[in-house]
Amino acid sequence: MDIEDKMNDVFRKITKDEFDKLYDLFPDNETMWLKYRDMRLREFAQKQIDVYVIELNNTFIGELTINYISHDLMSEAIPNQRVYLQAFRLNKKYQGLGLGQKLIHFALSDLEKQGYTEFTVGVEEDNEKAKHIYFKFGFTEAIDRGYGDEFDPSDYTLYIRRI
Repeated sequence: MDIEDKMNDVFRKITKDEFDKLYDLFPDNETMWLKYRDMRLREFAQKQIDVYVIELNNTFIGELTINYISHDLMSEAIPNQRVYLQAFRLNKKYQGLGLGQKLIHFALSDLEKQGYTEFTVGVEEDNEKAKHIYFKFGFTEAIDRGYGDEFDPSDYTLYIRRI
């Protein structure tokens, strides 16, 4: 049985109580994780974010955070219209299998069913692989420029997808 056979019903939104299972996907040290975790749990409590995951054998192997509130750029999100995709991570062991794209597709489909018509994502200009994937999903119009923070210090271009 290959990975594709095991992937039934493993794309889903998590609850706030499951957030700690994302630790293995976090790229930084424990101190940064604890700071990040505190920030995200506050956002969860205020219903500012949702996190979509790929789960395999009770382990999260991929994540995509959806932010409903603008934080760094006012163009990121518009309530009930536009959401911001961020914190897209996939365990290196599972990269190159198309699972990340399936997670993006799952999240976008779910958000469209909820009535969202615009989606933004920030991508570093030199990240050709990510740009290629997002362009395939229709994120082709650059609308703003962002500057990194302590969790991701890279500058980025904000791209939008409209349906």
